[in-house]
Amino acid sequence: MQFALTVPTVSDRIAQTIVKLLIEPVLDPVFHPDSYGYRPGKSAKQAVAVTRKRCWQYDWVVEFDIKAAFDQIDHALLMKAVRRHIKDDWILLYFERWLTAPFETADGTRLPRQRGTPQGGVVSPILMNLFMHYAFDCWMSRTYQQLPFARYADDAVVHCRSREQAEEVMRAIASRLDKCGLTMHPEKSKIVYCKDGNRTLAYPTVQFTFLGFTFRPREAMSRYNRLFTSFLPAASNDALKRMRQTVRSWRIHRRTPATLDDLAQQCNPTIQGWWNYYGAFYRTAMHAIFQYVDRKLERWARRKYKTLSRHKRCSAEWLRKMAVVYPRLFVHWRIAGAPVG
Repeated sequence: MQFALTVPTVSDRIAQTIVKLLIEPVLDPVFHPDSYGYRPGKSAKQAVAVTRKRCWQYDWVVEFDIKAAFDQIDHALLMKAVRRHIKDDWILLYFERWLTAPFETADGTRLPRQRGTPQGGVVSPILMNLFMHYAFDCWMSRTYQQLPFARYADDAVVHCRSREQAEEVMRAIASRLDKCGLTMHPEKSKIVYCKDGNRTLAYPTVQFTFLGFTFRPREAMSRYNRLFTSFLPAASNDALKRMRQTVRSWRIHRRTPATLDDLAQQCNPTIQGWWNYYGAFYRTAMHAIFQYVDRKLERWARRKYKTLSRHKRCSAEWLRKMAVVYPRLFVHWRIAGAPVG
């Protein structure tokens, strides 16, 4: 039996927004400093930056993800946490109402919701943070106080000193989540060795992906201009694949009535957004998507101008000249310079 997605009404969204504005100043100071998801003044880039630094300091990482976390939150445990900090009866009443909002099947049958927070709910992220604060953050601080971690909603990494310690922590986290009604995702959770030029042990898993960045051994330049192997994050293959899919969806080659300036206005906001996030770490990984955009622009030029039709080399040279003449037209030209012909 399939269920329709629970979508809050406009009035519910307004009410939830008001409640969020009221409870956020109360709850946010309670949260752990290494909880980065859906919080004012916190960001995914901060979580990636602190994780990068700690990967240099600790040899092992436990990376875990919670299976269907928003759908599995135990209502009784969540409301226990809410009542600890929120005393307003009307807010508590609203929370209980939102949490138990029923599913409606295709035939109109309404079924009660017993677990989870409504998808698309304005307050769902802050409720997730509150639940995970007690289910994981506080427990971690008590049980493994010496081990740093970073968590973004239901995705987290824990840094360990040894493989034995990492294995112990992995088992302990799985047990803790199970007691709280959650399940560690078997495919997205693993132990990783932070291999680099100085850490050379043989271990099958030497990379993990966190918040769209893949951490793995990468070539880097030292302060003395010497190449060495470091353990660094860069845009993941999945992230780059999604970017390519977005570029394909623009169907640039079919927009022959458009000018190059028109195409720049269409592409630049999205490319700038990608650069602002993924360009924060190991920027050269973004060059592949820049080149992909340029190949699409070359194809557009071949369709638009008869003199370039069927001449890939000529269209590449034409685009390179445009980039030299108008170096600030496209965001990626400003960043990486003219495309290679």
